[in-house]
Amino acid sequence: MRIGKLDRRTLEKSVLRHFAKAGGDLLLGPAFGVDVGVMRSPSGYLVTSTDPITGEVDDIGWYSVHVSCNDVATSGNRPQYVETVVMVGEGEDDRRIEEISKGIAKAAKSVGARVVGGHTERAPGLDHSIVVTTAFAFANGYVTADGARDGDYILLTKTAGIEGTSILASAMGSKLSVLGGATLREGRDLSRRISVVAEGEAAYRSGGVHAMHDPTEGGVLGGLYEMGAGSGLGFRVEEAKIPLAKSTREITSSLRVDPLRLIASGSMLMAVDPGSLGEVLAAVRRVGVRATPIGRFEGEERILQKRGGGRERVDETVLDELWRLMRDPHHRPKRR
Repeated sequence: MRIGKLDRRTLEKSVLRHFAKAGGDLLLGPAFGVDVGVMRSPSGYLVTSTDPITGEVDDIGWYSVHVSCNDVATSGNRPQYVETVVMVGEGEDDRRIEEISKGIAKAAKSVGARVVGGHTERAPGLDHSIVVTTAFAFANGYVTADGARDGDYILLTKTAGIEGTSILASAMGSKLSVLGGATLREGRDLSRRISVVAEGEAAYRSGGVHAMHDPTEGGVLGGLYEMGAGSGLGFRVEEAKIPLAKSTREITSSLRVDPLRLIASGSMLMAVDPGSLGEVLAAVRRVGVRATPIGRFEGEERILQKRGGGRERVDETVLDELWRLMRDPHHRPKRR
């Protein structure tokens, strides 16, 4: 049985059909590949998103806040408030609870959000902590991941596989020791680039962005599939143009992992009007982030143009490489 995110068919059949997509004050409800919900508010719009961190992560509170805030940032808005649900494992003591709380507070402060509530408990039968964070933003406008248009350029900020590289460098250091300490440190440090709030806000304010998406599970290819399917479009991207950090390239090569299918929190996919490409690139650069054109949304086929000249179709929900490794008894990395 597949682990991780539900595939599109199962999600639509077993989950989404039970909920209204829109109506009245609900402008955007549950939908495949869309990062946020949107409601009308007296001053404009309320944008919200929720996400769990379920693996064994050292700084789980910090990660949880950033992952949810990143989703809100795909709307083009900076999150202003967060709520958290913390489920602590039976064997974890009060020091673990305080560690999680400090991480939540640190991450919220870094993006300018305030913690407004939540719930914390020690849960029976749970052997490690799980944190679920909901982020909120009051906004005057927004974009969503399913708003790409035929002919839009596809931009990727930073590099592919940021979060996954950090996880692998931390969890599998003994198997990667041949790469050297510098590579592993660089890989672990990529986690500090996980926020996309600054580039999401800057790109949206430039006026040239039609859609944005935070590629998490399934990596860059998974994120592209979700954007394309949601927007009713195909795409063509070039593998050779997708930037990778040196540590990502070396770690994934050593483990025989596809970096384009590796969880990619820390980068943002953007669908950009062809006439506004320069303005969006400049806006993102002003907040200290590099964005790279990697292809275009066009037609109906979803194609990855391989370095060697071949073509690969991306026709279904992408299984993240971390989940594939977990099925291998020689690997099974923990998210630490």
